[in-house]
Amino acid sequence: MAVVCKILAVLLTALSVLPAYGKRLVEKLPPVSEIVTGYASADEVRQRMRQAPLHAVEGIWQFPSTGAVVAIELDELKGEGGYAVRYRMVIIKSPQRTIRPGTVMGIIAPTAKKNVYAAEIYTSGNGGTRLRSPRGFTLTLADNARLSFTKNSGLKVYTNLFRLIPYLSRVSFRIYSQQHAPRDLDGCLRVYPVPVEPVNPIYL
Repeated sequence: MAVVCKILAVLLTALSVLPAYGKRLVEKLPPVSEIVTGYASADEVRQRMRQAPLHAVEGIWQFPSTGAVVAIELDELKGEGGYAVRYRMVIIKSPQRTIRPGTVMGIIAPTAKKNVYAAEIYTSGNGGTRLRSPRGFTLTLADNARLSFTKNSGLKVYTNLFRLIPYLSRVSFRIYSQQHAPRDLDGCLRVYPVPVEPVNPIYL
């Protein structure tokens, strides 16, 4: 009876700990990026964006560190996770020639805090035409012209199940922080719509 009680206690502990670290504000990306149509040029995207009111984060953005240009647009499909609103970040121009326009770089979802977004963004290439290694980020719309990126620290809960038998009293949970330094994902500047207070000129 005592052994059964200890097993139940361990299971209840696992159930109470895991959700706290497993809740996601944005769905996970596939292991490698997909390619979508409609992003052959900035002019094509700009023309489409002129046809409807844009949300605060929507627009054409450029990474000053690399010159890469991306579009952030409302995703009408909204994914399969029941997320009410989400946006796609899609590459228009990449400094790496093998990465094609239309490559989905990430997905973004609003949080309860104004101008703060949860995101999943690919952080490296696969040596070919696709992106890989999606990581979690927090995006902050600092003003109408600047979007900053902060890498989230991943938390994982581990339990050594081999300790359940026969030494239940030794079961332990450990939380590890995974640090992944982002490359050239510190932020970007708005290209379109043109900010009320323009930043440095950006040429496509």
